[in-house]
Amino acid sequence: MTRFVMAIPMLLVIVLLAGAASAASAQSPGCGNGIAVASPANNPGLVADCEALLAARDTLAGTGTLDWSASAPIANWDGVTLGGPQRVIGLFLREKGLTGSIPPELGNLANLRELYLYSNQLTGSIPPELGNLAYLRELRLGHNELTGSIPPELGNPANLRELYLDNNQLTGSIPPELGNLANLRGLHLGSNQLTGSIPPELGNLANLKVLYLWYNQLTGWIPVELGNLANLYSLSLGSNQLTGSIPPELGNPANLYYLYLDNNQLTGSIPPELGNLANLRDLRLNSN
Repeated sequence: MTRFVMAIPMLLVIVLLAGAASAASAQSPGCGNGIAVASPANNPGLVADCEALLAARDTLAGTGTLDWSASAPIANWDGVTLGGPQRVIGLFLREKGLTGSIPPELGNLANLRELYLYSNQLTGSIPPELGNLAYLRELRLGHNELTGSIPPELGNPANLRELYLDNNQLTGSIPPELGNLANLRGLHLGSNQLTGSIPPELGNLANLKVLYLWYNQLTGWIPVELGNLANLYSLSLGSNQLTGSIPPELGNPANLYYLYLDNNQLTGSIPPELGNLANLRDLRLNSN
């Protein structure tokens, strides 16, 4: 009889513990709970994306807010776009009042194509892990308070078309690895604190239409290789500390509309080859 009486409390404890474990499992913050991702067993890639975003949420938001939670479907999360085959393909978080830093976990979003974080108050450095995003087409991090150097790994995503890092506080030199971005159309690095010379490798960007490097502290000569950019529409190198003469090769890009070389320390004469730029609308050579 005594053993039976003692067994009842013990059985009660086991039942309570089992119930608590079941409740904890039901409230689990993980993305495999069947809420954030439907049929998680059939969508392991989306579960991985979901987990990466949850890991990044607080670091990215800072004092701002992001409604990313495992208790809501990921398709309803703020700024998140899904695409086939059921992966996160876009993050559109411009002007969201984010005050944190860019989490390296974003580099785990294997199918990401667009990453828009511009016009926030993000600080810290650009994670080199973003160079892992093989399918990335647009990276827009401009108009923040980012510091540190430009990671050379940003020269890895072969599909990258637009790279906006302008209006930050970036320092160091322009990585020559950016010359590997064969599909790049727009390179916006203006209004930073970049130093060093302009890499001649940028002359390899055959599809480039816009090159904005103005308002930095760049030195050295203007690379003659920039004359190879046959599709160039706008070239802005103004408000730097460039020296030497204006390369006559800058008269080659037949589609050039805007050429800004003002506010530098250029010397020598104006090349007559600039007269070949039949489509030129605006030419600024002042303050040299």
